[in-house]
Amino acid sequence: MDRLDDEDIGIIWGRHYPKRAEDASSMSLCVTLAMIIKQRAKTLDQYSDWPAKLEHALAAAHVPKDQFDTLETESTSEPT
Repeated sequence: MDRLDDEDIGIIWGRHYPKRAEDASSMSLCVTLAMIIKQRAKTLDQYSDWPAKLEHALAAAHVPKDQFDTLETESTSEPT
């Protein structure tokens, strides 16, 4: 399987992020994309601190940080 380009991540994110609340598949896909972004951020050696690494990886993938943060909160919170 080919590696997802940053541009592809942004396109897929843009299509599925708005549907994540009502579609479990979209939520799962966004969580997977978030894991990929975090993994890519870990490999950025030109930045010393985590916030800078994550910010760069999000910008490269065209994923808004506020949406990423919202997804992180939603995916780690306890179901009600």
